[in-house]
Amino acid sequence: MSDKFERNPEQHDRAMNEAFPVYIERVMLRAIMARRLVPGTCLSEGRLAFAFGASRATVREALVRLQGRGLVHVVAKRGWFIPEQGCDEIRATCEARRIIQTGILTLTVPLSARDAASVRHHLARQHAALEDGDIIHTCFLLADFHVCLTRLIHNPAMTESMRSLMARSCLARATPTFHTARAVHAAHTAIMEAMGDGDMPRARALLLERIEASAVPPPHDSPHPPDLRAALAPVLYRIEREKALSSPAPISHRQSETQA
Repeated sequence: MSDKFERNPEQHDRAMNEAFPVYIERVMLRAIMARRLVPGTCLSEGRLAFAFGASRATVREALVRLQGRGLVHVVAKRGWFIPEQGCDEIRATCEARRIIQTGILTLTVPLSARDAASVRHHLARQHAALEDGDIIHTCFLLADFHVCLTRLIHNPAMTESMRSLMARSCLARATPTFHTARAVHAAHTAIMEAMGDGDMPRARALLLERIEASAVPPPHDSPHPPDLRAALAPVLYRIEREKALSSPAPISHRQSETQA
């Protein structure tokens, strides 16, 4: 905690009020990318407030932020839901990814030593999650790989756009098997190697192949929407373990909200 917040509690409270909806948004984004929240899930404000130790107003602000990303919508008299991804939505998402990600290649190929180290670190995390048998964290890291590549151009707005696109892509795909996840990890490694070698045609072909794999329509039998607390629990646990959030989770500070 910074000294200025220690000296000014009101400023601290204001900062925490602003940060907590962002934290909830990030956790839910990660849960979507980890395939823990699926289309059809009802996002009850009350249950989310209980899960996060937050007020309904705080949760509602986070849901509005997710609505702006196109990841939740409101059904009259029923509440907030994660929407199904139809063929048109899947096609639009893939087209946006093609445009953005091929543009990123032109700005980053060949990879600098620093950028190559950053991507290798991400791939090492994928490998470790696979070795641990943690399919939830593996799913998140496989999707986050494309956010990692976007981050290399140091454009926060573009990075957040890619995060939204990857979350939408995940809503259109079933949870992979470990065999499929290992194949995707190998493809990501090949993309990184091509970028590092300055082989633009190969990097582009491999990247487009991964994007096209996301264009397959979702199966007719959608997964059963999970219990919210059970769905979020492993994601929250992993985040707490990593201690790597951009906005630290002020859970202890906000626990009193539910009692207000």
